[in-house]
Amino acid sequence: MNRLHQLLEKLEVPVGGLVYLHTSFSRIRHLQLNPVEFISALVDYLGPRGTLTMPSFSWNVDSSQRPWKGYSDYFHGEHVFDVVHTPANIGAVPELFRQQPKVLRGLNYWWSVAALGALADELTADQEKVTHPSGPDSSFGRIHQHDGYILGLGVTLNTTSLAFLPDFELNNRHYITAEPRRGPVVDGQGRRLDSWSYWVLPESVRYVKPEAVCGPGFQAMRRHDFEDVIQFAYPYKAYHQRALELGRAALSQGQRSPWWGSLP
Repeated sequence: MNRLHQLLEKLEVPVGGLVYLHTSFSRIRHLQLNPVEFISALVDYLGPRGTLTMPSFSWNVDSSQRPWKGYSDYFHGEHVFDVVHTPANIGAVPELFRQQPKVLRGLNYWWSVAALGALADELTADQEKVTHPSGPDSSFGRIHQHDGYILGLGVTLNTTSLAFLPDFELNNRHYITAEPRRGPVVDGQGRRLDSWSYWVLPESVRYVKPEAVCGPGFQAMRRHDFEDVIQFAYPYKAYHQRALELGRAALSQGQRSPWWGSLP
């Protein structure tokens, strides 16, 4: 058994499950796998009934700065998202993964997700038609519906693409544009389409802090750190339930949800 499989067992990641991965590959060299071997080992662990998903976003257009700088540039610029040719510019592993055989990539101007396995088609289908990035028909909403696990290897506890889903259910709208905006996309057949969706505001991306939900006291969290490298997993459904409880309690007292505590 390789080191990654041992780690996934310790983190209680279910074989045959749905996993949404965040990783910083430069931080997990101790697993002694190259990126191709790393992806292959994840797929092998999950097995034929499992599904591996990763972010496949293209908005980090300034990789020399912190991610919210690239996000802001994308937000204020004029870009086209080509599902076949536009890189996933948020890391080496997501970019390699989206190019692998049988991997499907959602046609979403902002929040494209790549997936391989039993649920890949359902998670990525019709994303150019989704008007709300946190709605039930978004890839993130579908990951929630299918009891997905968040897996973080070499990233902080503030790393989860699904952080805005509780806000949708709580009817918090301060984190998105007032109206849907156009996002031009190119599908797998080379056809250019105009998608329309609410856009998450740049300040929202910068200041959202999921650690306020999944930090100390979050019983569903499993961690097995290596030296100063954080390695964690948790069922997203448990995070969502805790976020709703914390959010409703805060809102009832006229306060912000705790994951927005640092928003100016």
